[in-house]
Amino acid sequence: MATVKLSAFLKERRTAYLDAVKAGKAKDWTVVMGNEAGDLDSITSAIAYAWYASKYQHVLAVSLTQTPRSELHLRAENLHAFELAQIDSNTDILCIDDVTALAEDEDAPFPSSTFALVDHNRLHPRFTHANPEARVVAAVDHHADEGLYRDTANPRRIVVPTGSCASLVAQLIEERLEALGSSSPDGEREEEIPPELATLLLCSILIDTGGLKPGGKAEAADHRAAKFLIPRVMHIEADSTAELQPDAIPSHLSTIPTTLIGDVNEGALHETPGLQELHATLQEKKASVAHLGTLDLLKRDYKEYTMVPAQTPSREIAVGLSSVPIGFASWLPRHADFWAETERFMQERGLTVLGVLTSFRDAEKPGKSGRGKHRREQMYVVRGDEDLAGALFDALEDAEELRLKRKRFPEFGVHNGFGDGFRARVWKQKNVDATRKVTAPLVKCIIEGRPGGASL
Repeated sequence: MATVKLSAFLKERRTAYLDAVKAGKAKDWTVVMGNEAGDLDSITSAIAYAWYASKYQHVLAVSLTQTPRSELHLRAENLHAFELAQIDSNTDILCIDDVTALAEDEDAPFPSSTFALVDHNRLHPRFTHANPEARVVAAVDHHADEGLYRDTANPRRIVVPTGSCASLVAQLIEERLEALGSSSPDGEREEEIPPELATLLLCSILIDTGGLKPGGKAEAADHRAAKFLIPRVMHIEADSTAELQPDAIPSHLSTIPTTLIGDVNEGALHETPGLQELHATLQEKKASVAHLGTLDLLKRDYKEYTMVPAQTPSREIAVGLSSVPIGFASWLPRHADFWAETERFMQERGLTVLGVLTSFRDAEKPGKSGRGKHRREQMYVVRGDEDLAGALFDALEDAEELRLKRKRFPEFGVHNGFGDGFRARVWKQKNVDATRKVTAPLVKCIIEGRPGGASL
């Protein structure tokens, strides 16, 4: 029996879950979700684990993205990967506001109480609010382990370092197929992974590991997952193209299998033309943000944390970190509303601290690869707390993990336009390998006045 197409699976699960919410039966379901940033790794891992739980564990599982539907368009690389996997985001992806829109009031608890976490390992408070039965039954992640759910999560697979969470979910699927005696790809076996899902997982791994290049973020688990997935990705056969639009038949989907099966050099997947082309396209889509305004750039890849300042331990503050794929020199002079929109962003979310972490290629200074040299910058804005601002700024400048170099706003062609009550400082980040995974726990340690500290 052939595998069910991924789109049909997702559409059926989304419809059935929303019907269960309306009927008051959502507690029968396991909700699988990635982190609130909504990147391709989070969404793909949630989709893949929901398929895994449904197919192999025989539970009612649905994947949920914490991205509102109106913001799905902010990540062009996600939409491109969906297209390659023949997923319709309008009908196949369950968004957080699809669920909350059915609530009787804004303060109502989330309708389900059983959760599986991927690409993070701490359940967000929005899902435990007025929901005492909330429990986590699975956790698959590549962020530092916060030590939670050891008694309830099965599987509980948190592996650091790993380039992509999708690799860990793919590994679970591979292990189950091996246990079932299906170690080689056969699309006619009911238990086999759908080609569309293999394609989606491979896209996520490529974008999170820099195309599996040596010396980058790819680890052994990522290479193993890629080798498992490559023979299973979509084949665009001559007799199947009639159902697709001409521009929806990407050449690399047909070249990946024929290029890699047989004489593939498994130690050099990154040199395979089909994978290089796919990775380059995904990266180009990810960097295509020129059409986005300041609010969209801040929302596009955003995570929020609750912290307890060391100076005032009786209160909690909200701290946000936005990752943005464009440099301040290109952004600030072209967006005169940057200052007002950033203030608005912080006020609407009740943020005391907002960090803006840029990562981009400097086209004026080519690197060894011939592309622009990789650059990172950081800006922090603190609202209504002078003492916290001073302590945070000073500690960040001393942090060896980041190696920050102070910059002045006029160096980006602008003057500081924040109003009274806001303090801001901006730096060049000399350690370009330090991502938000490094920055977030560092900021928490600084604010809470603790050495080391929990990862976020």
